Amino acid sequence: MDVDEEVDEEEFGFSKNYFLAKELRGSTKKSAGKLCDLNLVDEQELRDATSKLVTKHEKEIVALMESYRCQYQQWLFELRLVF
Repeated sequence: MDVDEEVDEEEFGFSKNYFLAKELRGSTKKSAGKLCDLNLVDEQELRDATSKLVTKHEKEIVALMESYRCQYQQWLFELRLVF
């Protein structure tokens, strides 16, 4: 038996067991939560909170956006040629 076949069988067994467990458990557990039960946040509070957030990885984001900007012409060219 090939290593790939063993992996495929293991994955199949895992997925089969997963779905069998879901089926046996059934759908007896239901959520009673509703959207209308949620407390709404004041818009100004939300704006204040988001303005205080610190952007993580700012240098990396700038570098990535610059990379995208530089590659745009190449992407456009390839898309036009249906690559």
